[in-house]
Amino acid sequence: MKGTLLLIDDDRDLATLLGAFFAQEGFRMLWAERPSQAWELLEQDPDLVLLDVMLPEADGFEVCQALRKERSVPILMLTARGDEQDRIRGLRLGADDYLPKPFNPEELLARVEAILRRAPRPVGDCLDPETRRFVLDRRGIDLTPTEYRILEAMVRQPGRCFARDQLLDLLDEAGACESFDRSIDIHISRLRGKIESEPKQPKHLLTVRGLGYRFQW
Repeated sequence: MKGTLLLIDDDRDLATLLGAFFAQEGFRMLWAERPSQAWELLEQDPDLVLLDVMLPEADGFEVCQALRKERSVPILMLTARGDEQDRIRGLRLGADDYLPKPFNPEELLARVEAILRRAPRPVGDCLDPETRRFVLDRRGIDLTPTEYRILEAMVRQPGRCFARDQLLDLLDEAGACESFDRSIDIHISRLRGKIESEPKQPKHLLTVRGLGYRFQW
């Protein structure tokens, strides 16, 4: 089995179609018709969540935000609302990808597989919380407490776009005294200087224009 997917969508016909399609592709599909059902199914540790925006009980943006606070599971949002601002909002709330309806199941499959390929690597071999060192290409890099906290969050979820305010929240939780909006840009710049071979053309700490930053190996 390639993995377990959780579909949160009140469209029964779509759930049936996707369930059959992904079963043929080697995936197990869980289905929640409403958010309250989804929380129980999350106990089965799905590898990825397919989340509709227009849901009963709460909209998908609220569910995405709640999910992201509690779990690191990848989220792919689905919606008939193709507005650009909706896509930006979903990504800023922590979604890994956003696909407008109607869509070709083959494209959805390709996006699911791409997200799962970017799934977090075990971080124990590259991050040491005691020494605050990051190992990249067999090179040990010393980090400040703030740099370590930012990089740890991003390394644990490669490919995910982190908005500045999400990274600021990490610093606030850690009691950082320098958590103002542009401080994130300063820390990212310093991190690039430490981990990138060419900081002005980064390969690992990437800018997502208008949204924030993401990490890739």
